[in-house]
Formats: sequence, structure tokens, C-alpha cells
Amino acid sequence: MARKRVTRETVDESERLMDVEEVAQYLNLHLMTVYRMLQSGILPAGKVGGRWRIRKQELDEWLELHAGGMKKRVLVVDDDVEVGRFFKRILQSERCSVDFVLKGEKAINSVRKKTYDIIFLDLLLPDIDGARTFAQIRKIDPDVTVVLVTAYPDSELVGRAMKHGAISLLSKPLSASEVKKLVRSVHKRTPRMNRRES
Repeated sequence: MARKRVTRETVDESERLMDVEEVAQYLNLHLMTVYRMLQSGILPAGKVGGRWRIRKQELDEWLELHAGGMKKRVLVVDDDVEVGRFFKRILQSERCSVDFVLKGEKAINSVRKKTYDIIFLDLLLPDIDGARTFAQIRKIDPDVTVVLVTAYPDSELVGRAMKHGAISLLSKPLSASEVKKLVRSVHKRTPRMNRRES
């Protein structure tokens, strides 16, 4: 009998209509951002009594389709393939989707296409250095959390990168516990809205 009640409550929860404030809290977004997404038709919603309402189940389905579900998206930029393997291995248990690229230009292209929750960016890359890559990433997505990875924390590149915004610094050799701690500290983000190119 108790089991039936739990099942029923779960079904009722998924069918529940959420208001805009609840959606903003659930998605960890500013209220005005949610209103813009609703007005643009990005989120699956309708009006009830003149107010926006979203069924929780439809919102979860939208998240699964557009934001990779509840998995955090991680981008690792490093010219060492072993570093990419290290991140994929240790973040598997953290329910993360990990993309790995070897060059700064590829990182910039990846950020244009996807919304990442956190980016681990090596400072020494074979094409453009990490400081310049970081500057370009900031222009595309100013809100993404970027962690600079370096074996030389006192290098001039660190100083140059810091001019482009707040950063965290991770020293090599990498610590699995430190990486996991950084990933756990960031919130899951929803995809950026398409912006008109000026």
C-alpha cells in the first residue's frame, strides 16, 4: 500500500505545473533569462490564467534533449592525450560528459557549438597559447567557469590570462580529488540562447 502511494506521488510530481520562479530556481537561471526563453519559445510552456506554466516532466525532457540531461558538460583542452584520458576516467563517476581537444582553435570552435559547465584549459598549446584561447572563450561565453591548468603557476601566461576574467588555477601534476572538487563546485547550465551576430 505504501509503495503505491510513493509511485503515485512520483507521477504527480512529474505532472506538476511549475511557475516561472520555480523554473528559474530549478534551472539555476536568473528570472529575466527564463522569461526571455519563454517569450522566445525556447522552453516548452503554455499560459494558464495569463501566467506561464511548465509541466515538470516536459521541462526534464527538454533538459535531456538540449542540455545533455543532468550530466555536467566538461571541456578539456590539452596537447597531451593522456591528460584527456585522465579526465574522462576520473569524471565518469561524477556523471560528466567530457569533450577533449588538443588545440586552442578547436576549443574555441567547441565553445561556439556547445554550452560547457566547466573548461579545463592548459596554458601551453601547440597553436595559440592558453591566455589567447581563454580571451576568445570569454568573448563567446562570458559566464563559463574556466580552470587554467599549468605546470608553471608563476608563468607570464597566467598573468596574461587573468586580465580576461576570474579564473581558477590547477597545477600539474593533476590531482583527481582536486579536479572532482572543482567540477562539483559548478552548477549545471542550460544552453546559451542564440545571439544575433552584429
